[in-house]
Amino acid sequence: MTKKKILIADDDPSVAEMLVQTLAVEGYDTYKTTQSLRFYDAVREHHPDLILLDLMMPYLEGDDELQLLNMNPETRGIPVIVVTAKAEARQELERYRQMGVVDIVVKPYNMDHLLRLVKSVIGNA
Repeated sequence: MTKKKILIADDDPSVAEMLVQTLAVEGYDTYKTTQSLRFYDAVREHHPDLILLDLMMPYLEGDDELQLLNMNPETRGIPVIVVTAKAEARQELERYRQMGVVDIVVKPYNMDHLLRLVKSVIGNA
């Protein structure tokens, strides 16, 4: 059985690495990109089962990334959990759900909560 794959897209390398390490310990195959311009290439290269996406990244913001995912039938169905410091994003959850977002987690977040959310979306590794 193959492990579930998670792509982490966050421009803060320490946040991205912490998520990679934590999810790897849980048994997931993890990949990261800290550059928004590499995001879509990483999605196509790794075919993740789930994406953890920061909304506020240089060059292309999360909304742009979500539009890219939705334009391609091969990537449209990948569930996305937004992980952001943008607290007001939760007020736009319904709009984001229309773009494939399952939920929004605001930084700083509780890692146990995030792990439960990941498992509820794609199951155990």
